[in-house]
Amino acid sequence: MARDRRTIRLALARVWAYPLWCGVIGSESAGAVAEDVDWWMHCIGDAELLGLDRYSRFAYLSGALSEFRTLVHYRLRSAPLVIRVLLRALYRPAATLTLDADRIGPGLFIQHGVATIVTAESIGSHCWINQQVTIGHDATGRPTLGDRVRVGAGAVVLGPITLHDGSTVGANATVIHDVGPGETVVAPLATALKPRRRDGDAPA
Repeated sequence: MARDRRTIRLALARVWAYPLWCGVIGSESAGAVAEDVDWWMHCIGDAELLGLDRYSRFAYLSGALSEFRTLVHYRLRSAPLVIRVLLRALYRPAATLTLDADRIGPGLFIQHGVATIVTAESIGSHCWINQQVTIGHDATGRPTLGDRVRVGAGAVVLGPITLHDGSTVGANATVIHDVGPGETVVAPLATALKPRRRDGDAPA
């Protein structure tokens, strides 16, 4: 039954997403969006979705994930204004996701995208950004992300720093210095404290 429902939803999505698909294939970013689709399918890792043709994958992502629609709108930023306005009205982006960079390479995966602000100089290819992430300005500039960079949930990356190729920022880490190629930086682990005294208890 669940599979039947998914088949029906996918058939509807294929019809619904077609104008957005036409906007993409008529733009200079068609190749980047194609790589986005393939990378999102790889990151999601659903065998049934991986078996779909590229348009069906695009239709599924556009219908199911507002984060993907936000990325598509970023890719279409050089399209004529009337097309951008119309497609944005028909295909709403995620309300709490901001994408602002001079360049975003192909294959950016945004997992969940809730309360996420990405304001960077540039982002390389095949990166992964989780929810509740802030990548943005300090008083002197904004970050640059290389290729294959992963930023975990709740992380904060600030200032004119570089997350080099293959680096990883762990969940809830705050990063204000460069992270080298292949390096992983993490937040301090939670530390157990002595139990608090209850009212009336004798001091320890």
